[in-house]
Amino acid sequence: MEQNILTTVLALLVYLSSALFGGGSEGTNSPLSPNTGLQQSPSTATALPSTVAVSAEVVSMRAEPATKANVIRQLDKGTVLTVEDEKDGWYQVNDGQGHSGWIVKWAAKPGYVTVPATFQQREVFGYYAESYKGDSRALNSFTQNTSTITTIAPFFYRVDQNGKVSGQTKPQLIQAAKSTGVKILAVVTNIDSSSTFSKQTVSSLLRNKTARSTAIREILNLLKENGYSGVNIDFEGVPPADRPYLTAFFRELAATLRANNLLVTAALPAKTATEEWSAWSGAYDYQAIAPYLDLAVLMTYDQHYAGGPAGPVASQAWVDSVLTYALRSFAPQKLVMGIAAYGYDWNDRSGRALNYAAIQSLINKHKVAPKWHEEYKTPYFTYTEGGVRHEVWYENRRSTAAKLELVDKYNLRGVAIWRLGYEDPGIWNVL
Repeated sequence: MEQNILTTVLALLVYLSSALFGGGSEGTNSPLSPNTGLQQSPSTATALPSTVAVSAEVVSMRAEPATKANVIRQLDKGTVLTVEDEKDGWYQVNDGQGHSGWIVKWAAKPGYVTVPATFQQREVFGYYAESYKGDSRALNSFTQNTSTITTIAPFFYRVDQNGKVSGQTKPQLIQAAKSTGVKILAVVTNIDSSSTFSKQTVSSLLRNKTARSTAIREILNLLKENGYSGVNIDFEGVPPADRPYLTAFFRELAATLRANNLLVTAALPAKTATEEWSAWSGAYDYQAIAPYLDLAVLMTYDQHYAGGPAGPVASQAWVDSVLTYALRSFAPQKLVMGIAAYGYDWNDRSGRALNYAAIQSLINKHKVAPKWHEEYKTPYFTYTEGGVRHEVWYENRRSTAAKLELVDKYNLRGVAIWRLGYEDPGIWNVL
């Protein structure tokens, strides 16, 4: 009898020692957790994950680690948070938008890294597109500049109103990127069979939850099957009335891709105000979608375009104002500034887009000396053909160098070239 009592007491002491000093399986690291830079919690002596992604449909961020504490904000599934501490089954987190608080641990999945180690460097995106079968301009530009390009984004895929993704993968491009250490993102657009961005297609897709789910599932499969690092969504002309549905799409996309350690990036229309009414940019609620994007590529070009009056493609002051507005919602390290590799030639009726080589041909043909606009920080020139006056504004190595000053000014993640093969070859020395 006494021996049984003694055995029981010893067992109880072992149990209490284990509970007090962190025994048990709760401290086991996730296989996805980073191996370095981990903090130690004094309460559990286990390694904290550097970030977590919300895995519940919604979770409350509270002022204190208690269910009765005040709610600071609601966090949707897929939201990535920086972990600062943990206590009694709670994580102390920061959402990167000025909010800090506590969430229950069971509602978050550790191991997701918002900015992978390979994304710490200054980014130079190159958008890859082919205008016709056998068009080698983009490939030549890429292979000649792999020491500068950090990410390539092939413009190969489109999604229809039912969420079906189609397109032709180029395995040799993927292999070339991987062999040189360049990350590769699949660009998915709402371009239809007529080769134009379709408002109807994207609206039907976004408004149908089943279609959105299909699109996300197909994007996930596309990325995994071909070894992409993530996706770059380029939905253009989204009707402003679809603003909440577009936000829902990015929220759902982030929840799925982040669970598979895949990057969620998007090309965003440039704007300098909320502009909810705008047919071009109104659907994009920067503040609402910011938590769901790992990188946001601002299309900081086409300030003046073919269908409008002549003027700079991207004047310095305009680009600065676009960046200033975007920085109200996005952290600088999420923002990639778009750089045009082309220009426009306007006559008295309309304009046409030209790449750098075509613009140089015009300069040589008409023996003109381009001028530099000191305020806009872009080159331009005029010429007359058939009695019609033409005005040309474009981008080159000098205007690119000026725009890089803005990257440094705001400490942005980097730049994105639209598109490879169209550029002034001299920009690579600048970059």
